[in-house]
Amino acid sequence: MRARDWAMRCDACGTMNKETSRFCLYCGASLTTAGTEAAPATSATPGSPTPAPPLPRAAPLRPVYVPRPRTPDFVGLFGVAFFFLVLGVVFFLNGNLLTELRRWWDQILAGRAAFRPPEGLIVSAGLFWGLLGVSNFGIAFLRWFFTRSRIRTLGALLGGIAMVTFSYFLYRYSLRDMSGSLVVSLEAAVIAVLLFVYIGLGLYWTTPRWRPSVEGIYRTPRP
Repeated sequence: MRARDWAMRCDACGTMNKETSRFCLYCGASLTTAGTEAAPATSATPGSPTPAPPLPRAAPLRPVYVPRPRTPDFVGLFGVAFFFLVLGVVFFLNGNLLTELRRWWDQILAGRAAFRPPEGLIVSAGLFWGLLGVSNFGIAFLRWFFTRSRIRTLGALLGGIAMVTFSYFLYRYSLRDMSGSLVVSLEAAVIAVLLFVYIGLGLYWTTPRWRPSVEGIYRTPRP
């Protein structure tokens, strides 16, 4: 307790006085005035650290594009399998297909390119394109079911329509209801119309104003 009483130091002479004393016991100087004057000095002596300047605000980070890992196109492999299956069916139904192809090729080399192909070759070609078009419809269904890709599904669907249409034209050509030039011109017109449809829908689906609404309905599409 006595150590706590002698806690007031006189700034004039350095004598230690009691805390309750108002004047120095040695020199008579006022302890209250000295203490109040010394308080700001002592409070100012310990240098307070200056506040650090505010750091500049960092720019918002842009999302980093992470490419999706590429996986084999298994649906496309289905298309390759269908192609070889259709090719095998056509060769099985027409055993003389290679002979007819060689005969027609010899006619083309002889300068008779406008000569009508053999009937068996025409029928086999119509069957080939018809079955290939039907397989394209199956590929379109598989693409939509597994990948939800609108662009690729549309491409497979329109390709199937073009092939089935060409098969029908070849059937009419085999019946001699249509000429070869008419078959080519009509098929070219059909392909042009389907290309316009494909390009128009592709542009419509890939525009920014359409993409948010589509992403809310379907899963993440794969163009």
